[in-house]
Amino acid sequence: MRRMTAHANSPSTSAGWRLDWSHGRAQVQALGAMLGPLTFRFDDGQELQVMHVAPWADAAAARDAAALPGILQRLRGEWPCVPFGRTDLPPDLPPDWQALGPNDGWPHGFGSNNLWTCTHADAGRLSLAIDYPNDAQDATIARLERHLHAVPGAPAVDIELVIHPRANLRLPAGLHPTFRIPTDGGGVALEPGAHDGVFTYPSRSAGAISPLLPDRRADTLRSVAADGGPLDLTRLPLAADGEALLQVRAPRPDGALPPFALHYRDAEARVGLWWDTAQFPDLMLWVSNRGRPEFPWDGRHVALGAEPVNSVFDLGRVARPPADHPLADRTGIVLEAGQAWRTRYRIGAWQGAAPAYPWRV
Repeated sequence: MRRMTAHANSPSTSAGWRLDWSHGRAQVQALGAMLGPLTFRFDDGQELQVMHVAPWADAAAARDAAALPGILQRLRGEWPCVPFGRTDLPPDLPPDWQALGPNDGWPHGFGSNNLWTCTHADAGRLSLAIDYPNDAQDATIARLERHLHAVPGAPAVDIELVIHPRANLRLPAGLHPTFRIPTDGGGVALEPGAHDGVFTYPSRSAGAISPLLPDRRADTLRSVAADGGPLDLTRLPLAADGEALLQVRAPRPDGALPPFALHYRDAEARVGLWWDTAQFPDLMLWVSNRGRPEFPWDGRHVALGAEPVNSVFDLGRVARPPADHPLADRTGIVLEAGQAWRTRYRIGAWQGAAPAYPWRV
């Protein structure tokens, strides 16, 4: 293990740690415990970097960077969101949605915006933790732990999230892998497993250009209701600038194949995301395709968030859909005071028809 900039027990905004094994290398930063870059190495020597790093993320003197929420200052890769979701209410939700008040003002949770401490680091394993504040506004979560293991002999990383709750509650929660989308060449093809439908966001996503019609259902990502007719979202980047949020209900693995994969067409390789679909039954997709003109996005941000969630989009903290909405039962994970809650998931890559390394919950 090579430490990047700071002692494990005294993180700074730019602190981070590395994994380095036979089939890859990775960086994890203290801010948000975000994983990225993540480069996989195949047996033939080819390498593939799969995690997104925002264009402004490594600029030492980025304009107004200090004024951004912590989650955006060094945005990259993958991290946990506890609780999952936005804290502002979209102004154009359908009238039958009920407004709620979030318990705090941290988008995607305190852990997404603050510094984590590294409790263990070697070439094959990293462990990080963050203590949540115990204040009058919200004292429901005590601590998060995050454990990352390089899979020996394979281009894959296993990750475990541990939540220590102070109270009994049901909480919108999610994981936030954000994948790199090449902007030249063949780009990527989205390959979800079998699922129970695709649902568009119920508002027009304030602050962004969205081509999708709100609050619609589609049978497939190949034909989603949009301005000007159905839009194929299985090939990225899109030709036209835009920002899209969707939720894929109940994606399922197929044998060795994961519930969701991306085909990096120029590399002729795939990267897959495996997770416990009982804990996180759906996958929220964030298609960012040069659709945000404001700083820091500046009309140049291209990435795909593929986010396992137990939530109604990213709205579970601020709004509740009507009882007959197809996602109304996505109300969050159940936590019990003093009982650690755990989940495991994997990000891995392969060449050929399917990965040679198995993964099970």
